[in-house]
Amino acid sequence: MIARLLIFAAAAALVALPFFAPSHIVFLVAMIGSTSVMVAGLTIVVGFTGQISIAQASFAAIGAYGTAQLATMAGLPHWIGLPAIALVAAVVGYLFGLLSLRVADHYLALATMALCAIVQLLLIHLEDWTGGAVGLAVPPLAVGTRMLTRPTELYAVIMPCVALTVWFLHALSTSRLGRAFAALRMSEVAAAAIGIPVLHYKSLAFALSAFFGAFGGGLFALQTTYLDPAQFGILESVRLIAIAVIGGVLNPFGPLIGSAVFVLLPEAMGALGRYMSLVFSLLLLLFVVVSPQGIAGLPARLRARR
Repeated sequence: MIARLLIFAAAAALVALPFFAPSHIVFLVAMIGSTSVMVAGLTIVVGFTGQISIAQASFAAIGAYGTAQLATMAGLPHWIGLPAIALVAAVVGYLFGLLSLRVADHYLALATMALCAIVQLLLIHLEDWTGGAVGLAVPPLAVGTRMLTRPTELYAVIMPCVALTVWFLHALSTSRLGRAFAALRMSEVAAAAIGIPVLHYKSLAFALSAFFGAFGGGLFALQTTYLDPAQFGILESVRLIAIAVIGGVLNPFGPLIGSAVFVLLPEAMGALGRYMSLVFSLLLLLFVVVSPQGIAGLPARLRARR
């Protein structure tokens, strides 16, 4: 009951936020939202199925650059282009899963790392399509003839997507598919023994991860308005994993909580923001050792100790 009241209060605060908060705060909260959608994909592949992926930034790049270029070169509205490119990324994720998920553990990590490196190199060298190292401008989101560029307008677009993402993660955790994913996490051998097609479900997890990564990447592109290959490298993939772990990889609200820590921590540190990477790394180490369930899992952990 208390948890439901807290969720309702948080939702009410988020709805009211654009009406009283400064534009800078609205922008930051929207950035938390778009980041959390990217991280939600990792919650599925890392948390639900127990796989290791360092490719999430590459899927975000597909969504960001694809959304921008579908609008620039094909004249496709973002309302159509963003979901379309996210579906394309899901197909890429599924096919990559079929090819690479025959390996496991650190070999899988190396395979996903290689994919991330390849995508970043393509972003740099396919200059006619991506702008190369110079970068690529992102056309603004439009409704009819009106361009949505103000933080409050983008907030109104992004936050419903965040709510749907949280709902999907919750529904997935209690669904038949979610239970199959959990079986894979516990033991692939046992899952195969009871008739679960292991390779198909692992690839499906990668497809869902790629979809959310690309969709979040597209939302991120609409906010930043300019894309740079440096935003989508291996280091960024590692950051996204850290956000997922700190927030909690088995909780639907984990991506949102971890993203809030990542986005708001530099603001809270002020002049000490240059040490943000060090502080964030220490937080990651702390939660890996002390609370693997992340911040979202702390209440249950504290209740269990009573």
